[in-house]
Amino acid sequence: MGAFEVFIICLLFFGATESVDEGFEFDLSDALAGLDIPQQKKETGRCPNDARDIVFVIDGSSSMRSSEFMHLKEFVKLIMKSFPNNTQFSLLQYSSRFQEHFDFKQFHRNPDADQLLSQVKQLGGSTHTASAIRNAVRDLFTPHRGARNTATKILVVVTDGLKTGDPLEYREAVTVADRAGVERFAVGVGLGFISTSAQQELRAIASHPTTEHVLHVRHFTDLRDTPQQLQEKICSRRGPAASQPPIPPKGPQPSIPSQAPDSCASHSDPQVLQKLERVLSGLDAISAKLDSLAIRQGKCGRDSHPFS
Repeated sequence: MGAFEVFIICLLFFGATESVDEGFEFDLSDALAGLDIPQQKKETGRCPNDARDIVFVIDGSSSMRSSEFMHLKEFVKLIMKSFPNNTQFSLLQYSSRFQEHFDFKQFHRNPDADQLLSQVKQLGGSTHTASAIRNAVRDLFTPHRGARNTATKILVVVTDGLKTGDPLEYREAVTVADRAGVERFAVGVGLGFISTSAQQELRAIASHPTTEHVLHVRHFTDLRDTPQQLQEKICSRRGPAASQPPIPPKGPQPSIPSQAPDSCASHSDPQVLQKLERVLSGLDAISAKLDSLAIRQGKCGRDSHPFS
């Protein structure tokens, strides 16, 4: 009989909480409570469960009818529900004004897409898309808003037309996003993006290669068929956005001996170690109790195991 089977028999024999020695009581469930046991993360479809922080930047300008804005909200909901559980979301609506509806911290506390989107009302106004991109990168991809350093940073811009009245140029907004390592996807909705100049604006928003970062649908009702296309594009991008390698200083550099990382030292948690020590102490006490029972029953010597 293996050690694991013996351990299970011991637990069944003594119960969840059993006094195993004078003045000592061992509660296995209490000892293990609070231990952060890793769980396998689920994957949705073929999308790897990588860490992703996705900010939606949605157009709420007056050029969009209220029914069209409802289709846009439904599109955002479908996207949020299509990703595995290691993806966080945030939402910024823009026109000539800007409104942050929820950040990553709020999403982490309440990841219900239906509830989060139910309070989103159309702003109305002109279309300041470039300023919205800059504001989203600057204000939402930060640790105090729940963004993770290990996550891929993704920005999804959904708009129904060219920017109007925005004092900021796309090249300025894109520079801010590139420096922050934010990958950008542009979704253009409506007949306004049929012209070459309008399509060029979508390409100005998107990361390179633009063929992999731009989507265009003719009507808002077509958005219901778009979530899978966008998800596939995002899921095909693995890992954080690449950054430029540092330029080494000129001249000879002193050699530094390599040192293996001390993974135990860097990840040790005093509370976890304390709980593990309690578990080990409890197992020692159970073993002593079994030895005592064996001696009293005369079935084996002091160092024998009654179940071996």
